[in-house]
Amino acid sequence: MPFPQDQVAWVLANREKIARYSFIPQFLAAALFLSLAYATGHVHAHLLFKGARTRGTIVDLKPVKFSDRTSSGSNWYTTIYEPLVEFNAGDRVVRFQEWKGSESRDGTGWSVPVIYDPADPSFAMIDRGSWNWLPWAPCFVIGLPVALASLRGFLAFFARRARTRDLSSSS
Repeated sequence: MPFPQDQVAWVLANREKIARYSFIPQFLAAALFLSLAYATGHVHAHLLFKGARTRGTIVDLKPVKFSDRTSSGSNWYTTIYEPLVEFNAGDRVVRFQEWKGSESRDGTGWSVPVIYDPADPSFAMIDRGSWNWLPWAPCFVIGLPVALASLRGFLAFFARRARTRDLSSSS
């Protein structure tokens, strides 16, 4: 038999065995997506669900230089400007540096919406509407059903093993 037919025949002959262990790659994929969602979004999710909203002012733009090596070996540099935002939280004036910058130096003096943690106002971000949910929420939305499918496969795997063990011990 030519190359693909051998593999297709093997997969069809071992379909049940493959399905039995499919929870393992599902678990790995879910772990990857959920880890990325947590790493990039746990602070933002906390602010979105429990934060207070106010207005702040961009008081400065901090230059941040990034370098990258191109495939030809030369270095490439770019600078983005991250806004320093000041806002009032009760009787305190709080200043934070937003991590989402732009290549433009425009913005000093602009009034911006701010979301902050009332318990610790130093945890804050500029409210960007639906952009607040990127990149972490899509990773969570993908990872959660994959994790649930993995858990279902894991439980079915052990239920099948227990049933097999019970049948073999009773005969």
